[in-house]
Amino acid sequence: MQFEFPEDKKFFAGILAEGDEDLLDVEYSDLFDFRHPAIKRWEFDKVSKKVLRELTEKHKSECQLRIHHECSNDDGFEPDHIIPLSSNVLNKELRHMKPEKGMKVVAQSFGSNNPRNLTLACRKCNRLKKHRILSGGILEKLLVGDVSFVDKERVRLLSLH
Repeated sequence: MQFEFPEDKKFFAGILAEGDEDLLDVEYSDLFDFRHPAIKRWEFDKVSKKVLRELTEKHKSECQLRIHHECSNDDGFEPDHIIPLSSNVLNKELRHMKPEKGMKVVAQSFGSNNPRNLTLACRKCNRLKKHRILSGGILEKLLVGDVSFVDKERVRLLSLH
């Protein structure tokens, strides 16, 4: 896989593959797509209703993220990219980039539209997560389908500080 920065590959290998970059390439390459996010969003928009139906059926209308303290199915569900399509988190946290005047820190393209990178989220959890990267333990459980972990650790979003 061709990450823009070597430290990004190390970061994802650390949270997904116990630091093994070769294992990341073999086991997790389907989670990543480095094309422009607008292209990936356009492709996803064409299938999002079908994906939502499939995820709702698969997960029995139960939020898989469970990161918002008021996680609920009251507002409906949305498909969520486990690895976000794009994020500026690593540029901020690893490279300490600052926004230019009137701008945001530039985002990088990461996540794919592969079904393995999609999960069912209630609207509150999806809005809370946004473009953030979840901690390794939560990522691992989402990817293997084990979301029986309802505890306070579930809300840990990426923070490298």
